[in-house]
Amino acid sequence: MIKDEWLARELSRNFTKAGKVGRRLARDEPRAEEVRYLRRRDRLEVTLRSGAVLTVPMRLIPDLKHATAAQLGRVSVSAQGHGLRWEELDIDLSVPALVASLLDSATWMAELGRRGGSVASRAKQEAARRNGALGGRPRKIRAAGE
Repeated sequence: MIKDEWLARELSRNFTKAGKVGRRLARDEPRAEEVRYLRRRDRLEVTLRSGAVLTVPMRLIPDLKHATAAQLGRVSVSAQGHGLRWEELDIDLSVPALVASLLDSATWMAELGRRGGSVASRAKQEAARRNGALGGRPRKIRAAGE
């Protein structure tokens, strides 16, 4: 009986945690809402749930280099918007990875750091309180000649 209760508590706790992570990713990760192949311009146009529209030259997607225009036009968005799918070609592209590849890594990493830094966890709040009780962050002392 004790083992069953422990298992039920652990499962409940893990499902709750997984749900929170899923909701955070749904809010923060770029997700596709719509995709279409622009034949005349040889570009992929991806509309994100945030409203942003990405236009990607097909030459930047090496896996699709040998596909015909007709095949490129038969692209769909996965159910959750995580990916783009070319069923006939058996090719999937991750939307977050596509967005990351289009942004220079310094900009992308800064954005991820900003989002991570804005997370308010219990441990982070307690550390801030302890630090505040000690007088806060120490002032920087400049060396002579600076």
